[in-house]
Amino acid sequence: MNKHLISRIPNNFITRWVIGFLNKQMKRSNSKYRLRIRYRVPKRNIHYGFGGALRQCDAKKFSIYSREV
Repeated sequence: MNKHLISRIPNNFITRWVIGFLNKQMKRSNSKYRLRIRYRVPKRNIHYGFGGALRQCDAKKFSIYSREV
């Protein structure tokens, strides 16, 4: 089950890299949780897809959710 942690994080290389780094550290420490990114706030002339999905290149911001592995 996904639990919402934080929203409205700017979608750029540095913030995505930090999330990836944290996931690697969580895996290394045998945590049963991982962080998941859901892309939000579509760019101009882009619409949400089925189920509210957006591609990484079409989003201005993202939200972070935790999930159990």
